[in-house]
Amino acid sequence: MHLNCLLFIFSFIRLSGAQDVTTVRQISVQRGQSVVIPCLYNQKYTSSYKYLSAGYVWLLSDYVDFSDQRCHHKTVFVSDDTEGHIFTVRMDDVQESGSYWCAIHIPSAFDKRAGFFLDVTADSPRLHVTSQTVMGSENGSVTITCYHQGVQYGVKWCKFGGQCITGASGTLDGASVEIRHGLRNMTVSMSRLKKKNTGWYCCSTEDLQMPVHITVSQKKSRSAEGQQSPVTTATGQSSPRKRTAILFLLPVIFEILLLIVIYLALKLASICKTRFFPSVNEAEDGHYVTMHREQSSRSNGCSAAEEVYENMAGLKTNSEIPASGHKSISPAVVKKSDLPKAPVREPDYVNIMKT
Repeated sequence: MHLNCLLFIFSFIRLSGAQDVTTVRQISVQRGQSVVIPCLYNQKYTSSYKYLSAGYVWLLSDYVDFSDQRCHHKTVFVSDDTEGHIFTVRMDDVQESGSYWCAIHIPSAFDKRAGFFLDVTADSPRLHVTSQTVMGSENGSVTITCYHQGVQYGVKWCKFGGQCITGASGTLDGASVEIRHGLRNMTVSMSRLKKKNTGWYCCSTEDLQMPVHITVSQKKSRSAEGQQSPVTTATGQSSPRKRTAILFLLPVIFEILLLIVIYLALKLASICKTRFFPSVNEAEDGHYVTMHREQSSRSNGCSAAEEVYENMAGLKTNSEIPASGHKSISPAVVKKSDLPKAPVREPDYVNIMKT
């Protein structure tokens, strides 16, 4: 039961937001080459920040580059086309395969994202094109050749995030499409182009996609061939940071704050008790002083009894002196009322002398 719940939560976290962002599933690139990955998003996120993160698990992924330039990577650049509702990720000099995420930052909620896998090969990629940027003019035509490794009739030409042409011909957004399959390539011809045909398309198989951007201008000219890709570049060094799943850390943060509050409350209570209420130790100390004083008063009584004993002993000694040679001296009579008051219980050594 618990395992099923965990699987459900993991699936929800992994799939949540995927319907708001669309990108390729897997793309193959030769080591050291460059590639551009488009990420289509819902228009309601036009003003949100877009970014790329790296890692197989979304919650543990690292930030790589942001569209608002808060974080830069020296070989990765993120550019946002707010009019077309698509942001692109350009990766130069790729070296290693890995999982990546096209993501949109959503304050106080889960970010919207879509993952893709970058397959870096030492030899020719399994699916690739000569150039990812193609220029055309209105009422003109363009030709794109997709190279593959013998996957005949399994390669399709698609509008990115939209319709695909599965047969030898068809139409996409009003433009005529003709497809010719070769042994290791697929040639796509698009004619009767319109301005609205500007956008991202892709060669697609079951597991691989290769995006191609087509720009349709008002008239065809040689100068158009020198135009830059719609992907803007930026410079800067990277500073990858570990992603902090704040929402999942909130319970831990709350517990820490609760412990701090409890500690401070106990500390405050201890200070108030010490300052405004007598402590138990002080009461015990007062009781000890009282007993010590009573014991001291008894000791004083014993001292008085010793003085009486010494006086009586001195009298007895004088009475035993022989009368010859000395003048008889009558012992002084000591009245009981003249004796100092002694405690009710007389010391033991006085009783012994009396016996």
